[in-house]
Amino acid sequence: MQDIKDGDRLILYIGDRVLARKVVYCQSGASRRDGLLGRKELSLDEGILMKMPRSRQGKSGFLASIHMLGMRFPIAVAWLDEEGCVVHSVLAKPWRPYYASSKPARFILEIHPDHLGELTSGSVLKWEVRPDEKEVKQEEV
Repeated sequence: MQDIKDGDRLILYIGDRVLARKVVYCQSGASRRDGLLGRKELSLDEGILMKMPRSRQGKSGFLASIHMLGMRFPIAVAWLDEEGCVVHSVLAKPWRPYYASSKPARFILEIHPDHLGELTSGSVLKWEVRPDEKEVKQEEV
């Protein structure tokens, strides 16, 4: 996969179809911690893709967990392996303290709950930096 930086905006694909066009890539501790907290809603086209820290990559259980404390709406959560293959997914409900993958994961996707049915085990997701994001980054240089 291409070089992606913290905060980049991604297009997320399932097979050849676009699943969401406004997915924020989170790899720093601060961006993963903040996640979707503070949001009042999430559109069908939005989400976040978190790359787990090196010490937690390929882990399961508590080390591959999220919490919903402070969240105002449910989300679909999918844990992905290093190839972008869904290894576990769940509908996460507000104010629940703990959701975890039973299988090792490298990434965690949080997205609109209507997508949960598409995030079945074995589904393969791919992503790329949005073309308009590349242009903005180049203009900043």
